[in-house]
Amino acid sequence: MRTAPLGTLTFALITVATAQTPTLSEAQARQVLDQLYKGDYRDAFVQKRPELFLRHIPDDFQSVQVDGQTFDAAALRQFFPTQFPNMVRTIEHNVTIEDVDVLPGGTVSAIVTLHTLIEFRGRGGNYLVNTVGTYRDDWQNRGGRWVEVRGHQLRNQTTTAPRP
Repeated sequence: MRTAPLGTLTFALITVATAQTPTLSEAQARQVLDQLYKGDYRDAFVQKRPELFLRHIPDDFQSVQVDGQTFDAAALRQFFPTQFPNMVRTIEHNVTIEDVDVLPGGTVSAIVTLHTLIEFRGRGGNYLVNTVGTYRDDWQNRGGRWVEVRGHQLRNQTTTAPRP
């Protein structure tokens, strides 16, 4: 029985691994992120359906807020839906993809700015919340589904005012 040299076997394994994890171009990565942020993420707020956002959050998700506070997928799944019962409507939800890096192993890392203007119902009447947040989000394609594995909040500016 003849065996292949170790170098040939290593090359074959690398070739198979590379074939299974296609590398996206920056343009392709931007297109994927554009569809995610302007699709399910935006629709979660506009349609008041938090599950559209949360289906992209895997169990190993980790996040760091601008103040250093950290939370995981379980905390996000508990917190995120709490804002929807008092939400009247999303007036504006804009997304700007500032920068995209395609990293080894298929991770797409992007700096994204979200601007939302949402009307909420409160005890003293309706009020508006205007938020501008910038994040570095890391995404991976797992089994044909894109999930956000890490989020790092870089900026959070929020203004609240009574509804005129």
